[in-house]
Amino acid sequence: MADTTSGATARAGLRVWCLATTNLRDGPEEQERGTGGEDEAEDEDGGEGEMGDEDAEDQELDAGDVDSESPLSPSASNSDSDSDSDSDSSSDADSSEENESPSQDGPLLLTSAIHDAQLSADGSTIFTADYTRTFSVYPVYPVYPVDKSDRGPRLLEPYGQAKSPNPIWAFASNPFFNVQDASSTHVLISRRDSYITLHNALWDTSKSYEDGSLTETKRPVDLRHPLGSYKLVNKNTEAVQAPMSLTYSHHGTHFFAGTSSSIATFDLQRFDGPITNMATIPSTQSKLKGGGRGFKGQITALELSPPCSSASSSGLLAAGSLTRYIGLYDARSGEETTHFALPGTFNGRKVYNEALKDVNGDGISHLKWSPCGTYLYAAERKSDILLIYDARNVSLALGHCAGRKALSKQKMGFDVWCPGAASAAAVATDTDTMSHELWAGGTDGCVRVWRDPWAREGAVPPDEVLRVRDEAVPVTSTLVHPSGGVAVAACGVLGVLEYDDDEGEGEGEGQGVGMPRVREWGCLEVFGFGGL
Repeated sequence: MADTTSGATARAGLRVWCLATTNLRDGPEEQERGTGGEDEAEDEDGGEGEMGDEDAEDQELDAGDVDSESPLSPSASNSDSDSDSDSDSSSDADSSEENESPSQDGPLLLTSAIHDAQLSADGSTIFTADYTRTFSVYPVYPVYPVDKSDRGPRLLEPYGQAKSPNPIWAFASNPFFNVQDASSTHVLISRRDSYITLHNALWDTSKSYEDGSLTETKRPVDLRHPLGSYKLVNKNTEAVQAPMSLTYSHHGTHFFAGTSSSIATFDLQRFDGPITNMATIPSTQSKLKGGGRGFKGQITALELSPPCSSASSSGLLAAGSLTRYIGLYDARSGEETTHFALPGTFNGRKVYNEALKDVNGDGISHLKWSPCGTYLYAAERKSDILLIYDARNVSLALGHCAGRKALSKQKMGFDVWCPGAASAAAVATDTDTMSHELWAGGTDGCVRVWRDPWAREGAVPPDEVLRVRDEAVPVTSTLVHPSGGVAVAACGVLGVLEYDDDEGEGEGEGQGVGMPRVREWGCLEVFGFGGL
């Protein structure tokens, strides 16, 4: 296991330990497989996709359009040759001699590289999307140890899964998600070349649970069957426009979908097209794209500000694009408040500047608001920083969280956690800036924490460095439970292996000899932390 199993020490006096993991090894045989260390995180994990805009090419990588040979089922046997090859890479995290290996029975669970993860509003459920085009639902509750001395990692298995023929580009969960209320446990999923679909995250809606048949439900529950679908079609070409970002409204009755230079608003109760469209450019006919106003590009990140008293009850909708622009919109009226380019971008083009080389990235991947709705944080691909903006004056960035270690084309998500303010009502009634933390994973297997970075200028170093995985294992998503006692780390490794000439002997011509092989694996871990 990673350093978390032995209580790794953080820089500022915290220690973390693994509570549950999807990749649980057993016995020395499984550990010996990972000693070769063949797979390392690659920054150049290519992948292109045609989406009607040249700036959307990199998104195909994170949408899971990678042909993986690893089994989807968590209970798949590791005796097959394909399973063995993935086990080689996934058990590479066992190479640390300082860790204590758990003694567990059962096969090694194989998990694909996770490119996105989210936590439900009630903190009970984890949602993930991986490169095998699978949407998975994991429970959080089994990971809490009964005895504090019992800190051995437990097996984390998916409760439900929805497997798709197309890559998953985005998903979002109901802001009122509650496992005790079946009517609230729904999620939205966007797939390439497909309509947006609404799914129940806990039930197989194709079955009728009557006469005690509920006890016969097998796991993982099949979540493929949608409750309904929402059409987003180009009116000129009639091509299906699959959004690359999704988010619900505060009331949970509507949702927003980001596509190429447009944000569509849907009524959750109407399984039809959007009720409104907010164009990020007023006109597509001009060479200047709207006469020089607005911005173009695929909307890859959407985030709604908290409904605090200092802003509209509907909140401000922040939209980030692959062209390195951010627009702020009134969520109710759809009118643009302002838009601005990230440092190093001028007239829609990235300009090289020696002074800005440390803050340039390859397009926005994630946006997060502070709990008070005053500050906006932005993450980019191939960027080691998180930019900080004050929504009251976005002309210049306040500063940036430095040292993130995220120079990768993979989507590297982050989370904002507010100590002592898990209640949304407490945040909504607070007009002052609330103390909060930023948690972000890196390609080096560490999670870094910045406390109140908005209060400092320039490059803000991390206040905590927590090692949750071995070296060269990208932590693609970091989630903090509202209680503050548990966090989630989702990992995904993509590697291109050079072809071994010895393996090609006797295969004949025209068999793909010399072609590179793509190997990928991932894991989902829940860990706890506390003082020494």
